[in-house]
Amino acid sequence: MKNTSAQAVHLSDYTPPAFLIDQVALTFRLHPTATRVLSKIAFRPNPAATDRRFFLHGEQLRLIGARINGAPVSPEITDTGLTCAVPDGPFTWEAEVEIAPEENTALEGLYMSNGMYCTQCEAEGFRKITFYPDRPDVMAPFDVRIEGAAPVLLSNGNPEARGEGWAEWHDPWPKPAYLFALVAGDLVSKSDVFTTASGKNVMLNIWVRPGDEDKCAYALDALKRSMVWDEQVYGREYDLDVFNIVAVDDFNMGAMENKGLNIFNSKYVLASPETATDDDFARIEAIIAHEYFHNWTGNRITCRDWFQLCLKEGLTVFRDQQFSGDMRSHAVKRIEDVLMLRARQFREDNGPLAHPVRPERYVEINNFYTATVYEKGAELIGMLKRLVGDDGYARALDLYFERHDGDAATIEDWLKVFEDATGRDLSQFKRWYSQSGTPRLTFTDDFNDGRYTLHFKQETPPTPSQPEKAPQVIPIAVGLLNPNGDEVLPTTMLEMTEAEQSFSFEGLSTRPVPSLLRGFSAPVIVQRDTTAEERAFLLAHDTDPFNKWEAGRTLAKDVLMRMVADGAAPGPAYLDALRAMAGDDALDPAFRALALRLPSEDDMAQSLFDSGITPDPLAIHAACEKLKTAVARHLSDLLPRLHDAMACPGPYAPDARNAGRRALRQAALGYLSRLDGGALAAARYAEADNMTDQLGALSCLLEIGEGAAEVAGFFRQWSADRLVMDKWFALQAGLAAPHKAASVARSLTEHPDFDWKNPNRFRAVIGALATNAAGFHDPSGASYDLVADWLIRLDAINPQTAARMSTAFETWARYDADRQALMRGALERIAARDGLSRDMGEMVGRMLGAKG
Repeated sequence: MKNTSAQAVHLSDYTPPAFLIDQVALTFRLHPTATRVLSKIAFRPNPAATDRRFFLHGEQLRLIGARINGAPVSPEITDTGLTCAVPDGPFTWEAEVEIAPEENTALEGLYMSNGMYCTQCEAEGFRKITFYPDRPDVMAPFDVRIEGAAPVLLSNGNPEARGEGWAEWHDPWPKPAYLFALVAGDLVSKSDVFTTASGKNVMLNIWVRPGDEDKCAYALDALKRSMVWDEQVYGREYDLDVFNIVAVDDFNMGAMENKGLNIFNSKYVLASPETATDDDFARIEAIIAHEYFHNWTGNRITCRDWFQLCLKEGLTVFRDQQFSGDMRSHAVKRIEDVLMLRARQFREDNGPLAHPVRPERYVEINNFYTATVYEKGAELIGMLKRLVGDDGYARALDLYFERHDGDAATIEDWLKVFEDATGRDLSQFKRWYSQSGTPRLTFTDDFNDGRYTLHFKQETPPTPSQPEKAPQVIPIAVGLLNPNGDEVLPTTMLEMTEAEQSFSFEGLSTRPVPSLLRGFSAPVIVQRDTTAEERAFLLAHDTDPFNKWEAGRTLAKDVLMRMVADGAAPGPAYLDALRAMAGDDALDPAFRALALRLPSEDDMAQSLFDSGITPDPLAIHAACEKLKTAVARHLSDLLPRLHDAMACPGPYAPDARNAGRRALRQAALGYLSRLDGGALAAARYAEADNMTDQLGALSCLLEIGEGAAEVAGFFRQWSADRLVMDKWFALQAGLAAPHKAASVARSLTEHPDFDWKNPNRFRAVIGALATNAAGFHDPSGASYDLVADWLIRLDAINPQTAARMSTAFETWARYDADRQALMRGALERIAARDGLSRDMGEMVGRMLGAKG
């Protein structure tokens, strides 16, 4: 590999900062190619430090001058920062540097997006703005002055003063540098006032480009609901006079929780019925909430070092999941969260990129903003809550906020508040933070003289750098059903702590049917040989919504595995059970829509691989298409009724009830399109008055190889809307037929509107191709080559986005020898590039280290 100089950072090497900061004053004199940043920082020695060396991080900075206590100094400067002799006691450091925001294509630090200045400092972007101890455990209040021609000049905290061409901001709450933010540009705001529980008025502003102000109402409403919810559920009140959100077109991530000035990818702010789908509205609601909730779980209490990233992210993801469940449907939300966990995190846990929720080492911290840290991190919070109960969880969180407000905390701090609040010993639970991999939970059962016994065994397969795994605490939510469908044991929480453990239930008149891991009570894989009849029984009778859905999904996977393995036709057990569920009007339409969705092709590939079968992506695709047609025929008389009954009366509304109806109607339309050649979908497309219906109908047409005229019409209608055009690009690349996927994606990259430097547009084509399982894994290797070509090109200007998208290749070892050779070849070609980034070098190196 060309890049071999990057050194790993280890958790075990943590030392306290040599100096602490009492106050930071920054002045920005904005210029596209020559912005001047003046810093004045009050340092004092840290009594807890073991290393007294004065070092400030800094990258790609031109130092104009530096002073200590007013006297000029000449520090020693390297590519990563500077060192300098300093006084023994407190002192004031001043520096002036020059940076070029317009040339910053990596979108880290201070950069420009279509003429607007904006920042992204997490994790280590602030060191590209000025020299500073850029680590999360150095916290200080900031005063910021911005000088520039832009009409709107924003930073963290409260506005202090402003005049023509300048503005001053004061953030009274100590924060690490990664939470610093600045935005300057021609913006307009959608505003409102929120009154907190204590009676304080807070000005809320969502800042967008002129012309987008009519797409902010839903985001503003979601923000207000988030603020109310956090007060009512967690007792957390907002602590500044103003809360600003800015929508930015060029952004590597979804959003950033900078104190008082959240910067968002515009796709997670802008929404109208005509341009955004129900899924878009739900994501906007969740991400607005997530970033707002960070005000306490991430800002007021941050993480000591980046190894503790899950402390703020896992907890805040769990909080936004709770919020979304309260706003919509807890059952549907839980299913959606588990679908995402299995699709992203289980895949990560079972491949070369596996790592603990709290990693022990990294080369590039940007590579650890992963599903394991976020989604699995949230699962650990949920397990803690199940183990200690709702009251125990509430006491622990109150203690956490009381004890650690203003701190940079650790996982040990987090677990200690639970131990102190509940009296529990969580030393074994801590293994969830340190062990990588997804535990496999197998069980057998027996029934004798009214006693029913469940025998469990847990095992976690070896993962990179962790061949041996100790038993973990696994909360197993169990219910028991009688053969007639009655529940004889309501949900009961079992606590497994040993490698093998049994639990018995007395006084049963007949052998029950177990409903295990209700609500997906732990992030594990349950392995047990059960009959199709038992799964159909659970689909029909289980009182737990998640397990009801899980039974149907497992039935579908069993059917698909047999179809792939020996070409078997789908049997009646699954089709009849699916029919009964789909036609049950007592069930939530959103739940029925999820239950009608087949497992993804990537999920099937992993399931086959786990069963010792080398997956063939084309065979999986063919089986899925065949099963969809079989379902459509089996439900042919029911589908028209569902489609018509789920039409929403009145104008479009993005609420959960109407979204659920539209989801079930869309599911019915997808199956009907396989029976009528897309006639109904074409009619629905023509009459659609909202993006959910329009895009849904178009996807139905593309899935059956139709829709060319509609694709062209969609472009003519929406070519001026950048976010809608992302959907246009993604739909074509993601739904292209396997043998055409590479050529379709290549033609899209040649389209005049393909701006590969914009992360959203790049993901819309290259990312969508990578998720088109059969198309990406076409045996020609054309898609592998295309994705590798574009990752190499993007890595040169935006290493963070390129490295994250390289995970398209993480499953190379699960496939046949020919595909393995092609994918390894693509990875090796990336690795051989001169000037490979540290981000990409680490990711490719880890993937190439896997065994085929």
